[in-house]
Amino acid sequence: MQQDLRIISRSALFSRKVFPVIWLTLTSLIFLSGLYHTKAFSIVFWIPLGMIIFMAFSLKKAFSGIADWVYDNGDSLTFVYGKEREIVYLKDVLNVNYQSMGSPDKVTLTLRNPSARGQSTNEVAFLPARINWVTGDISFKHLRRKNRLVDELIERVDTARRHANNAG
Repeated sequence: MQQDLRIISRSALFSRKVFPVIWLTLTSLIFLSGLYHTKAFSIVFWIPLGMIIFMAFSLKKAFSGIADWVYDNGDSLTFVYGKEREIVYLKDVLNVNYQSMGSPDKVTLTLRNPSARGQSTNEVAFLPARINWVTGDISFKHLRRKNRLVDELIERVDTARRHANNAG
């Protein structure tokens, strides 16, 4: 069913699963190596431990609530969170926020009604697909990375809201 639809997000698998495992493994090895090779207590033990704690909180904040995949249905978007699916109609989107100069770049949609996933928030987020992988169409005029898919989504949301306001 979903194979025919256009995917407008990229997978968060590397950012959410692979990178944290690599980071935690390397810093844990540094910490354990320091414990093994040093006979007395040293302040150096706190640096890898602090790195582990900092990255755990940073990754949790950066990737909480991000959809695994987002499919474009024309007048709606289907957000996939594991086995759960949520359909968001473009006419119900109040705001499209594109954070482009962070890592990772992220699109957050503010909805009229709270999300159907049981959360009290009215926001859904995803990592947008990149057209140009290396530079991402960097615009120094606006000091942001441009993404044509996001610009198109913003225009479609505005059009859907105008049609909904004219019909209702």
